[in-house]
Amino acid sequence: MSYTTENTGTPPNHTTNNYTTNTTVPPQRSGGSGVALAIGALVALAAIIAYFVIANPGPADDTVNISVDAPAAVENSAERVGEAAGAAADAVGDAATGAAQAVEGAAERAASDTN
Repeated sequence: MSYTTENTGTPPNHTTNNYTTNTTVPPQRSGGSGVALAIGALVALAAIIAYFVIANPGPADDTVNISVDAPAAVENSAERVGEAAGAAADAVGDAATGAAQAVEGAAERAASDTN
């Protein structure tokens, strides 16, 4: 703030006062809600992890029984392979028949074109 007094001398005993006030507004700061949200999320995550670690200690004993019926699995696989091989053989036979018919047709056309 500045204060100036000026006496111009035109009217006697007349004083002119000028007041100037400079005000600087500080920048507004965030309320910190982003940081509070991040900390809250971390606390919630830690609570969830702690629940699963503490509340579920694991199986009472270390015995695990696994049973696999291998002969049945092999038999089913063998049947599927046999069916696929049969289908492939049929497809190859059909393709060979079609190719033979195409060759015979081309030979007949070539023979009729030469006559």
